[in-house]
Parts: sequence; structure tokens; C-alpha cells
Amino acid sequence: MPKILHVTAHLQHEEVVQRFLACAHPDEKLRWQAVMLKSEGRRSSDIADVCKRREDWVRRTVRSYNESGPEALADKRLQNGKERLLSPEEHDELRRAILEPAPDGGIWDSPRVARWIAERKGLEKVDPHTGWLYLRRLGLSRLTPRPKHPDAKEADQQAFKKGGSQQK
Repeated sequence: MPKILHVTAHLQHEEVVQRFLACAHPDEKLRWQAVMLKSEGRRSSDIADVCKRREDWVRRTVRSYNESGPEALADKRLQNGKERLLSPEEHDELRRAILEPAPDGGIWDSPRVARWIAERKGLEKVDPHTGWLYLRRLGLSRLTPRPKHPDAKEADQQAFKKGGSQQK
């Protein structure tokens, strides 16, 4: 006969409910929900159905809570200890650099930002995705100029905007 899994009373049930309701991170909220439902006496299979997870996930989550307390339910991926590539001062320097035209005359895009970071940090190569992440941290979005036809004539375009074409 399988062993019945109970929730250790690290917190009162009402406090578990409050933490579940107040939690903003979806994965962490799901773990709080599993512990909350298990503390109400629900079966692991029913909790797995509600949470759209497997039964072993429910058991592992509750065991982790029992062993380590409420800290076990926090999402440990958010700040996984990896330092950012640029310091706050270098980040400000990047912000100032992006306000100016790119060194090669083009527009600032993720590969250019990645090259800028690699030059400043003395690295061989920085992935363009990292450049994109830093553009996003600066609140910038992807901008590309509208394409122009090589045979486009400015006079014809202005005439068209005024109500028609000059060609007959």
C-alpha cells in the first residue's frame, strides 16, 4: 500500500492560501496551488489534473516544501547567479553610443550591439541574441527602414500624393 503524503505545517493553511493568491510568477503560483490543495487533503492525482502536471511533479513539489519550507517553492531560475555582461556604467555607455549613428554608418541592430559589447569587453565574439537582449533592456524595438524601389522617382511620388500621377 502506498504511503500517504501529508503537508508539513510550515505555515497555516490560510497563509498558504494567501501566498498562492498573492503570487505573481506563474510557475511559483502553480507550486503554491499544489501545496495548498494537498494541505486540504486532496489526492495527488486530482491535484495533477487541476495543475495539468504529472502526479510525480505533485509529490516532488510537496516533498520539497516539506523538507525546505516555503523557500522551496520560489522560482530559482529568475536570478540564477549569472552576472550580466555589462556593468551599469557600461550599460549607460551603450545607451549613449546608440543615440549616435553606428560606427559603420548603418542602424544599430543586435549584431552591431553584440560587436560593440565584444570590443568593450575584449571578447572574441558575443552572440547577436545578447545584443538583442541589451537593446530590449534599453527599451528599444526592432526598427528597419521601409524598402525603396531602385527606380522610384521622388517627383512622381509627390505628384501621386497630391492626387494623381503625372504620367499619361
